[in-house]
Amino acid sequence: MNRRIVMLAVLAVFAAAIYAQRVAETVQVTVVEVPVTVVDRDGNSVRGLTRENFEITDDGKKVPIEYFEVIDLPAITAAAAQQPQDAPLPPAATRHFLLLFDLANSSPGTIGRASTAAKEFVDSQLGDRDLAAVATFTSEQGARMITNFTRNRALLVNAMETLGHPNYFKVADPLMISANRTSEMTSEAKERDGSGKEGKASIAAIEAEMARESQIMQSKTQDNEMRDRLRIQLSNMGRVARALDHINGQKQIILLSEGFDASLVTGREDLGSAAAKAENNDVLTGEVWNVDSEKRFGSASANRDVDQMAELFRRSDVVLHAIDIKGLRGASDVTSMSGGSKGKSFESLFLITRPTGGTVFKNGNDLRDNFAKLMKQQEVVYLIGFQAKSGNRGKFHTLKVKTVGTRGGRVTARAGYYEPAGLTELERVFTLADILMTDAPIDDIDVKLTAVPLPGPKGYARVPVMVELAGPKLLQNLTGKTATAQLYVYAFDKDSKVVDHLQEKIALDLTKAGDTVRAGGVRYFATLHLPPGDYAVKSVVRVDESGLVGFKRNDLSVPAFDKATVVPPVLFTEPGTWAMIVGPSRGDDYAYPFAAGESKYVPKRNPEMVSAGEYTVALFMAGVPTENLSVAPSLVTASGGTQPANIQLIGRTSTDENGMYKLLFRFKPASIAAGQHELRFDVKTKDGTQSSVTLPFIIQ
Repeated sequence: MNRRIVMLAVLAVFAAAIYAQRVAETVQVTVVEVPVTVVDRDGNSVRGLTRENFEITDDGKKVPIEYFEVIDLPAITAAAAQQPQDAPLPPAATRHFLLLFDLANSSPGTIGRASTAAKEFVDSQLGDRDLAAVATFTSEQGARMITNFTRNRALLVNAMETLGHPNYFKVADPLMISANRTSEMTSEAKERDGSGKEGKASIAAIEAEMARESQIMQSKTQDNEMRDRLRIQLSNMGRVARALDHINGQKQIILLSEGFDASLVTGREDLGSAAAKAENNDVLTGEVWNVDSEKRFGSASANRDVDQMAELFRRSDVVLHAIDIKGLRGASDVTSMSGGSKGKSFESLFLITRPTGGTVFKNGNDLRDNFAKLMKQQEVVYLIGFQAKSGNRGKFHTLKVKTVGTRGGRVTARAGYYEPAGLTELERVFTLADILMTDAPIDDIDVKLTAVPLPGPKGYARVPVMVELAGPKLLQNLTGKTATAQLYVYAFDKDSKVVDHLQEKIALDLTKAGDTVRAGGVRYFATLHLPPGDYAVKSVVRVDESGLVGFKRNDLSVPAFDKATVVPPVLFTEPGTWAMIVGPSRGDDYAYPFAAGESKYVPKRNPEMVSAGEYTVALFMAGVPTENLSVAPSLVTASGGTQPANIQLIGRTSTDENGMYKLLFRFKPASIAAGQHELRFDVKTKDGTQSSVTLPFIIQ
């Protein structure tokens, strides 16, 4: 069986690398795909290069290029404009921006400025297809994620206005892509610009909290303590970058900070200062014990901390940018939170961003122009793939890429790649959320998803969801007696907002249920609550022991059910020998909807059929009067033609308390050619109301 894990990155803005792990009988091979950019002296992308123009080495050994592809972003963007807004982009074309608020090195008065700068970036720079996340750093808590990567602008604005303050913001789901603002705004405008009462209150609360932390810091001004704080920050940022290594596409961290005291790393720069003159006198008089060499010449350990952080960024192909939230300043503007001398913030920010290929923005008004220049260098990405044997989980391999047979051009590529290994909790959260947000085609595990809208209380529809996990792939590569799968189901609206979600930890005792699961699989049944609208219902599952992942998306239209409604049909299949898991009650228990009499079935949309089979199709009717009801089935073939369907009505269920009943049909697809087809039902009621619904299916 094959497994493909995509992890794309390039060492500037455009980063990418795909790991595809193929498991054979005795040899494990890693297919590594490295994105590369080449720019000329003017910063323009070099186009027209071919496979023969590149050479790549893995740990110093030249390897043959077995895969080569060119991604021209302007062309892809133009093509995407002609597609539905939610049509997935190629993995290498997906941009990720992590907005990291440095609360440890920012005074309370600059937090509002930081939030404004970040919202300006989201409003003016973030593209419709881009993903952004929000995080904070404090000395006490370290780096803390507030939201995962999302396209939901309202969620991002809430996160930036509150910075995760628990009195105003609470994460609502395990993958951190939805949240509840505990003090709601009175209008969308107030929510977006922070001008509302609650918006000002939340910022004030955060500033007050920071002021308290600042008072504590005033008693901790010793350089060694400040270097320890810096070491914690650099270590945390490096760990976040390492966690991003598993995300597909381009990855950039934007640090919003006043910066730290650069002399903690570089030493005293003003050699004419009174302190420097006193140290010179001590040296000349032989009293060298009075000279703090780290303060004078810089700290070797702090320099190592910076180098280690930058190396993790390069290895994970993450770029660090910084916004100086103190704004433009003169040489005299050197006041720190503790009242002491402090180097210019942009000097320390340059110190940590430059090794990653990043940029420091000293004026928020320059964000658009600077990012435009940066992206211009990344318009064309060359994807280079090669095979490498692997056997050391988590081992890092050094990569070097150069051009041959062409003149000039600066080559940028990731510094190397890690062999597949177990994920940390943060890596797992990043990876699974990214799959949901980008619709990544991951099918290590076969996942089938069916969601059917039915009438519900208080203007919401009950949407029963059936997720099927086929046993053979679910249990592949497992040798133990137990298996644990993490299953998530999310309903996204057209603005990428999570409207409802489900989570289930599936624990399997393979000594008891192993044969059943291998013969069939696992089914999960639960119910979403959704208001009328159009949704993307997505499910992702990951097996902890093997790391295998599966993903499925179904688009769903939820009607208002305020009038007679015909729900799109589903196929009723026999349950078979599958393990069934029912989600927890959500306070509105009702009878299993996919039943007829005493028989219970499994619903399927987009089913696969064989021409010699016989199938039961269920048509759900909500509030549709049965008197003089006309239902005309027909077959829409792959070519678009319409013909009579070999189908007949075989029964009708009784009407339930919500006014729902089902018409059951027997369908025989005999003589239908292989391919994608549709069953169409044209329904006409006594009063002349007409509606049409379809069941897409595939003939194998």
